[in-house]
Amino acid sequence: MFDLQVIGSQIVDEMSSLVEQSIVVTDRNGFIIASTNPDRLNNYHEGAAMAIREKKQLQMTEELSRKLKGVLPGIVLPIIIQDQSIGVIGITGPPCTVEKYGKLVRKVVELFVADFMSRQQRERSVRELEYFISDYLTGEIDQEKAIRQAELLSFPIQNYTSVAVFQATKYLDDGLVERMKSFQTIHQHLEVVRSGIGELIFLIPDVDRQSLRNGLEKIEARATKSMKEFQPIGVGQAGSLKQSYKQAKIALSVSACQKRIIFEEDLKLELLFQELPEDVGRKFIQRTLAPITEDEELLETLETYLFNEGSLQELADLLFIHKNTLKYRLTKIENQLGIHLQNKEQLTELYIAYSLYRQY
Repeated sequence: MFDLQVIGSQIVDEMSSLVEQSIVVTDRNGFIIASTNPDRLNNYHEGAAMAIREKKQLQMTEELSRKLKGVLPGIVLPIIIQDQSIGVIGITGPPCTVEKYGKLVRKVVELFVADFMSRQQRERSVRELEYFISDYLTGEIDQEKAIRQAELLSFPIQNYTSVAVFQATKYLDDGLVERMKSFQTIHQHLEVVRSGIGELIFLIPDVDRQSLRNGLEKIEARATKSMKEFQPIGVGQAGSLKQSYKQAKIALSVSACQKRIIFEEDLKLELLFQELPEDVGRKFIQRTLAPITEDEELLETLETYLFNEGSLQELADLLFIHKNTLKYRLTKIENQLGIHLQNKEQLTELYIAYSLYRQY
């Protein structure tokens, strides 16, 4: 049975805006759980207990208020949901004066409670779906059981072909998740569920890659504007949802490093990095790039040289320096690292080392 305690104060606040008289709300046992007069809280209201038993509105006359415990003149109205009295709302004042509010107050309160219960049910349904999706994607539910459970939840899991994972850098409230669903343009049946702290799983129906990218970019742009920093998104390939989720998690870690949306199918060298133990990667950096990792100027120059094509003049223009300054910096890099940038093997090692360095 619904516990009126959770919204008793909200009901009093709502009713106070409609009527001028004092208001109390009692639980199903007749104890006052909310009131415009704090001194009445937790007191037993014998008139409310009578209204609950009889399931009808009662007048609390001056005579009754003297006889019954915790009662003031007015009226008491049982709050009935699904033919069950879950509590009472009382309006204090001359019964003949406040009785005219009875039907209005009861209707408003019952609608208020019904709406609250409906929202609770929706929230329970959302949580059940979240638990199911999380368990399924992490491998704790086999396919046959997943299909049966999805049917019980009225969730058409077979309509989804791929997964994207969004990792928020700040707390995500329910409102933001709902707004994401409402403004997304990827597909009308796209589903968004929570999974872990700040992580959202996007279950994606069959859509073309460009539409998916465009839609995710809009989501990311809004999230970045709201949270003031880039929010990583990794996208798995279409096919098995479990496999797509694993791929999306790999892409997510790369997205966090590169500050852009990453599709797992585009990864090449990064796939090797994901399987490489971090201590091994850091040891490789130590043996190759370490002498210049504290020099931001040389690191920026090296990054421009490694990840851009063009003549020395074109690279110098990207750095907003003179060509001779670029030559000087490149020579300094070679001397400090003990390499030659024209040596393909050493250049490859340096490319890998710097890629790892950016990842860590």
